[in-house]
Amino acid sequence: MDLRISKSEQHFREEVRAFLDEALTSEIQEAGRKTTSVFAPVKEAMAWQRILHKKGWAAPHWPEEYGGTGWSVGQRTVFAEELVRAEAPPLIPMGLQMCGPCLIGFGTEEQKAHYLPRILSGEDIWCQGYSEPGAGSDLASLKTFAESDGDDYVINGTKIWTTYAHHANRMFLLVRTRRDGKPQAGITFLLLDMNTPGLTVEPIVGLDEVPEQCQVFFDNVGCPSATGWARRTTAGPWPSTCSRSNAAARTTRRRWACSCSG
Repeated sequence: MDLRISKSEQHFREEVRAFLDEALTSEIQEAGRKTTSVFAPVKEAMAWQRILHKKGWAAPHWPEEYGGTGWSVGQRTVFAEELVRAEAPPLIPMGLQMCGPCLIGFGTEEQKAHYLPRILSGEDIWCQGYSEPGAGSDLASLKTFAESDGDDYVINGTKIWTTYAHHANRMFLLVRTRRDGKPQAGITFLLLDMNTPGLTVEPIVGLDEVPEQCQVFFDNVGCPSATGWARRTTAGPWPSTCSRSNAAARTTRRRWACSCSG
């Protein structure tokens, strides 16, 4: 295997470096320099995403037909290296790294056409509703329940450690839709409008006095089934991230349930 950088990749590196040197503002770069986790400050991270989106570089890992770059693995590696060199802040991952790839793999064409451009542009900011006070990595222990009400779901329960829920206008979440059988079964993946009545977000202030994570409460929160989608497990736990490969995802037996979104 030849691991040397090709001439074309070196030219590409020069192109990326020139763009970063021009496009990164001092405020965005400072935010990247001060970021100590995977989550950069929202204002600067979203400003940087809009700049990358205008260039067409917001989601290099997405298929080109959905707004990806069509870059090779080598080019994506060069791009990642140059982002680190330039001290650019990481983009908020919930939409670009988690929900977007899940929609690409499992969503309808209508859903892709609606949500994916909004994820790329930053018009929608997503948060992830997985963990609960009694269910962290063990998602089979989750208690938040969505009861079928005709064609809709009504959600009651709570999620915790929900990063940037106080900034998000959309949430993808896992809820229990059945209490019988194995605890890994009957778990449904929903898309939810954060402005839905009955939903309350309480920021959690950390030792650094920055409210990065939140607790989210659901009090009879309705999910109209006509405008979104859901997926329910019938065997095995739902994966902790939706950005795995489509081929691997298809090996898990699932069936479509009702749709759901605000």
